[in-house]
Amino acid sequence: MSLLSFATGSCSSQRHTLHKSLTIITQQTRGAAQNAKQQPKKAQSIGGVKKGQKEKWEAKIAQERVRKSRDLPVFTKMPEERLKTPKTDSEPAFLNDLFLPGSKHALELPKFKPTPKNIGTVAGFDLTPTNPAKVFGLPKKMFLEFRIMSKPCSVIRDVTVDTIQKLESARNSSSLNNRLVLSGRAGCGKSYLLHQAVQYATEKGWIVFYIPRAVSLVNSTTPHVYDLRTQTYLQPYAAHQAVQKLLTVNADALSKLTLSSPIVTDKLTFEAGKTLAEVAGICVKDKSYASAPVVLDGLLKELEKQTEYPVLMAIDDFQSMFHKSAYKDPFFSAIKSFHLSMPRLILEFASGKRSFAKGAFIGALTASDTTFTIPLELRDALSLGYAHPPSPYDKRSKELLGYTQGLKTIEVPERFSVSEASSLFEMWKDDMALTSRRYDELFMSKYVESDGNPRDFVWKGLLSTFTP
Repeated sequence: MSLLSFATGSCSSQRHTLHKSLTIITQQTRGAAQNAKQQPKKAQSIGGVKKGQKEKWEAKIAQERVRKSRDLPVFTKMPEERLKTPKTDSEPAFLNDLFLPGSKHALELPKFKPTPKNIGTVAGFDLTPTNPAKVFGLPKKMFLEFRIMSKPCSVIRDVTVDTIQKLESARNSSSLNNRLVLSGRAGCGKSYLLHQAVQYATEKGWIVFYIPRAVSLVNSTTPHVYDLRTQTYLQPYAAHQAVQKLLTVNADALSKLTLSSPIVTDKLTFEAGKTLAEVAGICVKDKSYASAPVVLDGLLKELEKQTEYPVLMAIDDFQSMFHKSAYKDPFFSAIKSFHLSMPRLILEFASGKRSFAKGAFIGALTASDTTFTIPLELRDALSLGYAHPPSPYDKRSKELLGYTQGLKTIEVPERFSVSEASSLFEMWKDDMALTSRRYDELFMSKYVESDGNPRDFVWKGLLSTFTP
């Protein structure tokens, strides 16, 4: 036999043997699979409950949900019968009559009259339906304090009298010469002083335009749309709200003033001779908001010309007007504040590019805002100093520098005087906010701890302690 034939026969026998082995393995595998299908499934355990027992499983899930709901810190109103004043050694715990249902406890405070003889006294405000505090709103901290008090009030300070005197001198002069900015340490009372000026102007018959939270005009919380005519971004909803509030607070004065020239929008046309109240009323009824920016601008132009009523424009968070806004353009770049209709309107009156024939502009800076801080342009113009040493490479915007021209600062004292703090302490005591009977010790400790800062004296001092 040749070597080639021997090799061929060996390969054939190996292939036959391999094929036979594979056939046996396949039969065994199929048999095992068939036997596995015939065997009953074993019960599986899921969370301690056998599969197939749906009712028990759902009951267990319901119990788990109940257990978790007990851990949630849900606020529930305490029943009135459990409300008691803290127990002391000399007096047992009891529920004061002033806290019983139907109680009509309210502070009895003198009316707000900022005169030199009233410095250091607490005066109250009557919140009528047309009061600026109820219509325009308030800064957040002030709003919370007014909610706690039984009657809104504030302390008459030296700086209050000085600011009111400046307002009185502005009654018969152009706002071009009366553009003021309230500055000072965080919590020193700038917003309260601005609110006092607004309340005084309203009481004296001024037309008031008050924006207590101007940061809402640049933080991208309202819609904006590009306008080819003015090449700015209009803010229809914000303008509509401004017109509505302007009309509500100043309805009597606006009803006596008329248009000297027509106002034409895409949807509405107002002929000359219509009263400003009628124009504002029609704009408010237009729920598309499209005409509001043009109407607001037209109303302010009429208020610039008239000389029958002085006009006060009061803006809180004024420093936010000098920053890039949170709004984005089609290229996702931040829109500068002066390219938005509402901030641009404010900046024009602040810079004197537009002015009222009679009136004033007052802005208040917010030093505690870390997002919209006081910019270098304002610090340079108002000589406010710097939080950090400035660098010679820090850039200033030429446009923003133009909007700071002619602004004058009113420095608000960073501390309460002892008489101002004591009168405020007496108010909180009379308003049942303090439970301690050791009034002298409490007053001195909180006044020293807060270093006399008005906000810290109230929030970190008096309102942080409700037990003896």
